[in-house]
Amino acid sequence: MTANLHAMDWDHIRHFLAVVREGSVSRAAQRLEVNQTTVSRRIAALEAYFGKAVFQRNAGGWALTPLGERIAEAAEHMAERAETIERQVLADSQELSGRLRVTVADVCTQSLATPAFAAFARDYPGVDLEIIATNEELNLAAREADVALRTTDEPPANVVGKRITRLAYGIFGTREWLERVQSEAQPDVPCITWVGDGVSRAPWIEKSFPQSSRTHRTNSLGMVVRMCEQGLGLAQMPCAVGDTNPLLYRIPARFVETGWGLWVLSHVDLRTTARVRVLRDYLVAALEEQIDLIEGRQPHV
Repeated sequence: MTANLHAMDWDHIRHFLAVVREGSVSRAAQRLEVNQTTVSRRIAALEAYFGKAVFQRNAGGWALTPLGERIAEAAEHMAERAETIERQVLADSQELSGRLRVTVADVCTQSLATPAFAAFARDYPGVDLEIIATNEELNLAAREADVALRTTDEPPANVVGKRITRLAYGIFGTREWLERVQSEAQPDVPCITWVGDGVSRAPWIEKSFPQSSRTHRTNSLGMVVRMCEQGLGLAQMPCAVGDTNPLLYRIPARFVETGWGLWVLSHVDLRTTARVRVLRDYLVAALEEQIDLIEGRQPHV
């Protein structure tokens, strides 16, 4: 099977793998930054080459046929080799120019990283920054991003980077909620937490505000902040977010959950690429300058 795949143009295999990974032609086209017709033609050419279908088309997406599953396994090995070659070629380039893709997650890491992006863009105008704000952990090995600012305690394999510190968390709310918590022994305060907790309540709610009878949920830290600002309740969030918001105040709490480690990461094969190395240094310097804020020691604004 692998020998047959080697006879195919890598471009066809690349489009095939995109559909496998994304589950549909439309999402694969978005990932590859081409139109859907191009993807469909590459898949049709692949099926014509093998004389059999590699996908079953249905309303829920494209599912692999038994033949497609065998091809996918061999194609993944080809992709790994191709990606390794591409990273090594990039690593030989010392020019501070071209595109540089950086991924940051929520509003916390975005706000912490922005000063570094601004300084880097000013000092190296030949580099086109592409900043991808997403909670998805983009694959650095597949070059979905070149540099990642990520909160984690377990960085993936085949990456290098620097652990800056651990994010400190606090409980925050409006002044009105602060005054109520301070004046009542067991206040019934609404709390804001994450979608996906099911019917359970977050430990910080259960241990600090057991009398709370209302729980609001969202899947976005940005929305948590907006909800807090509007007085919908108390929320646990990074001190780097809450302490810089003039509408929010730290709320006394018996228990606050431990935050994640904050890392600047890149793939090991790109560690000597000039623009990757320099941006990584800028990020590390900017974050270390904000260490008191990140660790929760900076006074409220």
